[in-house]
Amino acid sequence: MNDLISQIWAGMKDAGMPEVMLYLADGSASRCHWDETALVGSVRVALLADQDRKIVRIMPVHECTGIGVASPKGTDPAGYRSVIQNKLTERFGSEGARAADSAG
Repeated sequence: MNDLISQIWAGMKDAGMPEVMLYLADGSASRCHWDETALVGSVRVALLADQDRKIVRIMPVHECTGIGVASPKGTDPAGYRSVIQNKLTERFGSEGARAADSAG
């Protein structure tokens, strides 16, 4: 279970969605691209720019509480779900789409 967010994100990257919103344990969220992650030993970490503190936060991805895909500006998120579902279906077949549909 610790690795679930990393596995979801890896699948989303493979489906052409490498940039996600990571929901952090402190209630905040941060946008991050897969290319802005690294493996530290066997732990995938996200390198998050913290403008307020002027630091780069190194957040273990498995400690994130959720993951999402931001809809493009001016696009209704409810309508954008079908775009996400279609990308997942293309990559993982109908089983992936049904799993995504039941989760949302």
